[in-house]
Amino acid sequence: MADSRSDDELLKASLDDAEAFAVFYRRHAEAVLVYLRQRTGDVETAADLTADVFAGAFAGRRRYKPRREPARAWLFGIANNLLAMSRRKQRRALAARARLGVPRIEFQDEELERAEARISALTQGNPLNALVEDLPPEQREAVLARVVHERDYDEIAREQDVSEALVRQRVSRGLARISGGLREDER
Repeated sequence: MADSRSDDELLKASLDDAEAFAVFYRRHAEAVLVYLRQRTGDVETAADLTADVFAGAFAGRRRYKPRREPARAWLFGIANNLLAMSRRKQRRALAARARLGVPRIEFQDEELERAEARISALTQGNPLNALVEDLPPEQREAVLARVVHERDYDEIAREQDVSEALVRQRVSRGLARISGGLREDER
């Protein structure tokens, strides 16, 4: 049965009841994801930003004050702010990459799928170490954190005390090496 409480009521109730926020999330997550997908042109980025939007909403729910406009407008305001920050961060990363002369590595979907399938298959018998053991330690840690443990790039960057762009580069290069090894195995 659908919860009949308004968004304002759900946000107020969520201060003491986590399930109330879960209802608010389920009510708006798809709309936020679609909105961010349209703005970013990238599903992965949109999904990461959507998670950040709801994390921000959860963290800021104590400061939320009901207004004439619906709570959904507040939520989309958070989305717009995070999108703007993401774009600024992306521009800085592109500028840094250009200064350093580091090209962006682009993968085709089938290359990513092959690498992920290989990693997934190998983790079943836990020979994952055999797959990633030839990677430099930084790439190995980044690939494991991102692909196996499905952690966000910014979280990995904070943990490793490096930039998000560097983590993305390490994951990309690690996957490229793994994918290259796959192509050799297929011959």
